[in-house]
Amino acid sequence: MKQLIFTILFTSVYLLSYAQTPVQESKPSKGVPIMFVDSVRVSQAELQKYKSDDIATITVYKDSMKFKYLDSNAIGAMYIETKQFSKKRFLNYFNSKSSEFKHLLTSEQSDDSFLYILNGKVLGKGYEGKLSAISDKNFKSITIINKKELVDKYGDTEKNFGILIVSDVPENAPKKKE
Repeated sequence: MKQLIFTILFTSVYLLSYAQTPVQESKPSKGVPIMFVDSVRVSQAELQKYKSDDIATITVYKDSMKFKYLDSNAIGAMYIETKQFSKKRFLNYFNSKSSEFKHLLTSEQSDDSFLYILNGKVLGKGYEGKLSAISDKNFKSITIINKKELVDKYGDTEKNFGILIVSDVPENAPKKKE
């Protein structure tokens, strides 16, 4: 959560500092990054509709040539994923990697009764960004444990299943400052 707040604060300061720069060209996008939310390009006004609690990850591409074909005057890009979008992405990914997970998710109708454990660490609130960063490049395994084993090993009495995920640390995983 601290990382998310820091990232949003940094991005706001970054945008404000460019808003103060005198405009040298008449094009409206001069000095403004291209913004995407859940793979859809949005305006600054649309971006303000999202609450910080809705956001799973933010990636800033400063002066990236990758986006120049969209707007030659843009100074970079911001790619934001909401928790809902990230969750759909990692659930689809895990479904493709484990028929047991897919069957359990189908029978439970949601993952509300799952406790996610990544590389031996129980994931708390805001886990969506970490799980959505898992891909074929870093995924190792997924194992499902029952409630008894979940209580015995991790002390959790609220969830019915533990989802043990083993992965190398993704390059784009959100970093937590200690």
